[in-house]
Amino acid sequence: TLNQNLLMKTDRPVNPVLEFVKSVIVVLGLDSEVDAEVHALKRSLLAQVGVAEYSNLAKWENPCPTLILPDCYCKECQETRDINLCYLPPAEDDEPRQIHWFCEDCGTEYDVVTIERRLIEYAHKSLQRYQLQDLRCTKTNRVATHSLAQVSQCSAELKLDISPAEGRSEIEKLYRLAMHHKLEELEWTTKGILHSFQ
Repeated sequence: TLNQNLLMKTDRPVNPVLEFVKSVIVVLGLDSEVDAEVHALKRSLLAQVGVAEYSNLAKWENPCPTLILPDCYCKECQETRDINLCYLPPAEDDEPRQIHWFCEDCGTEYDVVTIERRLIEYAHKSLQRYQLQDLRCTKTNRVATHSLAQVSQCSAELKLDISPAEGRSEIEKLYRLAMHHKLEELEWTTKGILHSFQ
């Protein structure tokens, strides 16, 4: 089952207390005048949740996914911009929920059909990149030269450049985007690609 929440990355388990602590520390760390106090607070809070201060779990990651589509052209003002398709500005209380993207300069809606076609092309290229990737030796990191070999030339295991989980999460992000923005053709395409990962 796919998580329909567009605003959350779903490829890692989430500990809400730890995520809250990391977020508070990042926000407090923006003020350079209280660096020493923030560092002491970070050490104390992480110890209380049982995480070592310098472990990978203690590093803050932006929980919101990003998908930057370069060079989106506005027909009204002729400006091109890179837009983050996963971000929508918050709506006012009396406005309906915005489900498409608008030019920051003139407020004109971008051509959704063009964006959808570009996203479908991106999905196909992501699948192609996954399918045509190299196998590498886990020991030397060299590209395997024998296509049907089970191990590398030094008898080590082979690994993929892009793991199946990474390939799937990229397509799932596009699928959630299609569901959220009601992009039916992209939804149909990504659903078919996701079935090939099973």
